[in-house]
Formats: sequence, C-alpha cells, structure tokens
Amino acid sequence: MPIDIIELSGTPEEMGRQHAQQAREAGLAMVRARCDLALSKAREKDETADMSRCLSLAAEHLPAHEQYSPEVYAEFRALAEGLGVGEDELLIGNGYTDYIDVLMLSLDEGAGCTSFIATGEATADGLTYVGQTWDMQAFAEPCMRLFRRRPDDGPAWLTLTTAGCLSLIGLSESGVAIGNTNVSPTDARPGVMYLAMIHQALRSPDFESAQTAITEAPRASGHYYYLGGPDGSAVGIETTATRHARVPIDGGLLVHANHYHDPDLAEMSRQPASENSFARELTLDGFLRPHLGELDLDAFIEGLSLRQGAHPVCRPPAEPNEATTCAAAVMCPEQRKMWVATANPRTTEFEEIAI
Repeated sequence: MPIDIIELSGTPEEMGRQHAQQAREAGLAMVRARCDLALSKAREKDETADMSRCLSLAAEHLPAHEQYSPEVYAEFRALAEGLGVGEDELLIGNGYTDYIDVLMLSLDEGAGCTSFIATGEATADGLTYVGQTWDMQAFAEPCMRLFRRRPDDGPAWLTLTTAGCLSLIGLSESGVAIGNTNVSPTDARPGVMYLAMIHQALRSPDFESAQTAITEAPRASGHYYYLGGPDGSAVGIETTATRHARVPIDGGLLVHANHYHDPDLAEMSRQPASENSFARELTLDGFLRPHLGELDLDAFIEGLSLRQGAHPVCRPPAEPNEATTCAAAVMCPEQRKMWVATANPRTTEFEEIAI
C-alpha cells in the first residue's frame, strides 16, 4: 500500500496548524509517551522528581529556539497550540534525547541508530547516497509519518519523522539530505534541540548554509549529523553542545552509529563507547565496504535491514517500551529521491518518494 504523505504548505504557523489537524491523535500519543518516559528517567536519578520539575527544565530550552530560528519556532509554537499541549511538553516530545542529556541521564545502551554516507567514489552509478535506521522505544513506531512541506518562503522538503515532531530525516528541493544518530557529551545545557536544527537545515537554500545550521547553532547537546548535497558533496559532522568536528569519509564510505570517532570529542563522551554501537558499525561497514565502487540502492536497503548478531543493525519488533528499529531511509540528494520504510524494515517494504 502506498505511503500516505501528509501535505503541509504556507507560512510556518499554517504548517504547524495543518500538522496538528492531520496527525493529532498520533502526535498527542507521542508527546505523552515521551513525557512519561522522561519522568521515569528523571526518577531514576531523583525519586522525588515530578512532571512540573521536568517541564521547568524543558522550558529553559525555549528562548534559544526563538533566537536561533524564528520561523522554525513559529511552526513549533503553532503545532503545540494545535495539539493542545504546552511548548515545554512539545519540547520533550521532539527533543527527548537532547533533553535527557541535559538531565544527565543515559539512554538504554541497546537502542541506537546506524547511518551511512556513500559518495560517488563508492557507488555503481557515481551518485551520493545517505541513510540510516531510526531506533527508539517501540511505542514510537505507530507514530511514524512522512511529511511534504511546501513553505511560502523556501524550498519544499520531505521528512520522515514522528507525528507531533519537527524534521528527523529529510531531503529538500535544494538537494540537501540530512539525518542523525545520537551521541551523549558531557557539556549538555539548555539550548536548541536537534530536530529544530535539522528543520532549519532543510529550510536552507544550499548545502553550505545547511551545514552552518548545525555547526553554528547554540546546541543543547550532541548528535552526529550526515549531510548530502545537490552536487554529490557529503559530510559527517559530530557535535557536542559546544564543539564540532568533521569525520573523514574513507574510500567514499562512512558508517556511523552512536559513539564519537573524533578523538578529542570522544574525550567529552559521557560514557564509554558501547559494544552495541561498535558492533552495528562493524556489521554495516563490513557488509558495504567489500563492494566499494559497486554499491547500489539494493545494497543500502539490505544493509539497513541486516539482522544477524547480538547487536543487529535492524533490531526486531518489540514490546512498546522496548527498543526497536522504528523506521529507515535512504536518500539520493542529486536525484531528489528518498526510499523509506515507515516501520520496522523487517515488516515493511521500502518505498520510493520524490520531492
């Protein structure tokens, strides 16, 4: 069955209201589930923690968002109003991993996204492809949605994300493709969450300004971002809240999971790189690298669907509060196309979508 694309257009405020109208039930479910999860995590650190305390910390992030991108914040604010939730609640719903980093708590080590960059040097057709799995607690999987935005003031873009959230994995009419994997640095502070930065990157008119949207942001915490451009350019950027580094692409291929590659940033990691993250990287890299110069779409889809080992790239379906692979995507910015599985790739076929 073809993927249902939610169409949004107009001003940022209009797109926020349309989002809320067309995905209200799933959006509310996502926000509530992540707020509940945040409270549970907070109580692991302090058993006296309550929701008002969690929301107070979330509210500290909001001024940075308004200053960083008034347009993104206007859409975010309209989405909160349309869903009937506070901006502080929506901040947790959107920026959960950054929020938890600020709270100085760790996520389940077993969960984690695995990404790749493959430039023309590595592919059979000479084009650049980028993509990833997206792992989260299984309650998020029914909330996965694909949005097409056609703003009045910028390029159109596609984004695979969850209902009630800004952009997570996306591709723009300008030929900018972007996604991320989570890392956890020691310098987390109230600031701009990663989904707002990805949203701004997709609003950007060109590849250079999309990178600046990541590197110059007053970030709340750290993520790894991969970006592909309209001329086949690609870059991997690791960040903490206050620092960033570009990661070398070896032989046209870069696979990245949930630990820092840059040695200086690795010293700022809040916890040692996990066996799980290393294993997923090795699995996907080991599958793709022997075929450098011959890699194609089928290889990328198969790679993101790998199931072997104790730490598979594609985690199996799970109970609602257990980690699973909720979705996956491959993007070719030169072709302005993406191939998406809006649920676990073990149970869902990838479908081609064009801008």
